[in-house]
Amino acid sequence: MQKETKTFDFTTLKENGIGHYIRMNREARGYSQLDICDGICSIPMLSLIEKGEKTADYWMAEALLERMKIKKSECEFVLDDATCNIQMHREAIVTQIQGKEYREAEENLTLYQEKYGGDKFHDQFLFFQKASLERARPKPDNGRKKELFLKALTITAPGYKEIIYNKGVMSNLELECIAEIIHCIEDLEERASEYKNLYEYFQWNCKREGFFPPAYRIAMQYNAECLYESGKPEECIQACNMILEELRGTSKVTNRVPIFLLRAKAREAKGLKTEEEKRDCMKDYLTVYTVISFYDGEKETEALKKYIEEEYGWQFTD
Repeated sequence: MQKETKTFDFTTLKENGIGHYIRMNREARGYSQLDICDGICSIPMLSLIEKGEKTADYWMAEALLERMKIKKSECEFVLDDATCNIQMHREAIVTQIQGKEYREAEENLTLYQEKYGGDKFHDQFLFFQKASLERARPKPDNGRKKELFLKALTITAPGYKEIIYNKGVMSNLELECIAEIIHCIEDLEERASEYKNLYEYFQWNCKREGFFPPAYRIAMQYNAECLYESGKPEECIQACNMILEELRGTSKVTNRVPIFLLRAKAREAKGLKTEEEKRDCMKDYLTVYTVISFYDGEKETEALKKYIEEEYGWQFTD
């Protein structure tokens, strides 16, 4: 049965009932008002929104829904022209970063800041996307990346360490920021310890909400990389297996490529003592080769092709 799409016009909040929708989902999911509004708005403000006595603009409503892990696809937002233009501007920035159009993304971020900077939700978007742009660069500046992700995070979750420790509610954006901040820690033991704490939080979160948020995959990939760098290949392989199991429910095959590649390297670091272990390692490399060659072209895979042929005796046919 197809899920009914709910439509809300934020210009007439009192009539369309977005406050009722927020309250209904909050209570159904067992959240307190503080759980979903801490760092976003005050409890009295949320109470008025839920009663339909106060308006919430699109960005605040989005943040409240995000805190409850409600995806945008579950709601159809009817936007006024001004809000629609801002959303289109945001989407253009995200697309440019994903497409590695660094100069264009920088110019668009500057323009966005000039137009909308100063509002907490717009500032959070700016810091997060600036950090994402730095992350996307061939040689990112980890210090700058950490600083920007921290700025984005502390706008709505200044006490994020206590929230993680006390198992409080956090949005996927906030959790992704935390994963990235930990990833920038230079000391491997400290980084591994932080990821262990974050993993425990994700386990609690999954038991409560019935699923892992997307930030889980990012954090666990970074954790697997940390285990590999720390000389723990067996634990790295186990972490990769867990991530790949979680990724089975996603449609983006390219998401799996870094995990297969990391698992192949960890298998080699562990030692290929049997033909089966050698075969499993080669299968991981071949999976990476197949996906990359399909999406990025043969040119991007020449080095990997040569490595597979030399190390594993696999002969590619044209």
